[in-house]
Amino acid sequence: QFSYVNGSLAITKATLTVTANDQSKVYGNTNPSLTYTITGYKNSNTSSVVTGSATVSTTATTTSNVGSYTITSAANNLSATNYQFSYANGSLTITQAPLTITGATTSVTYNGSAQTNNTATITGKKGTDVITISGYASATNAATYSDNLSVTSPALANYNVSYVNGSLTINKATLTVTGAT
Repeated sequence: QFSYVNGSLAITKATLTVTANDQSKVYGNTNPSLTYTITGYKNSNTSSVVTGSATVSTTATTTSNVGSYTITSAANNLSATNYQFSYANGSLTITQAPLTITGATTSVTYNGSAQTNNTATITGKKGTDVITISGYASATNAATYSDNLSVTSPALANYNVSYVNGSLTINKATLTVTGAT
């Protein structure tokens, strides 16, 4: 005679991983759209078995400095009959913004006083960053002098700076010699 004992089979939910997608942006620009990816589907299941959405966010803003910031993924209202969810963070990388300093080309006539080429244009400055330019050509005697421009700013690490030096040309003055009569 045989006796039978029934057993049980427990089927636990599989885990789907919600991962915040890595993103990048240039310093001073708005944040890109933050997105996520769900992986770990079993058998032939696809995203169609999931309802709701996850929440992704970062503390980085338009004015955040160059560096890496966490993009957090978290539950919102996700559900799937045969799945549970785990969450993984991503990162937002902020890269340097291009900044170009272009010196002017100035021409003056010699007058015996020191002359300075003190004009430059700044292209690429973001927000309210203060950029101070130095290294303008300065001279007294007739000749052509090149700028040796440089910049200072508390936010300088947020920029990839390139320079187009200008020049200062001091032209010879016209000297009129009149003979005595």
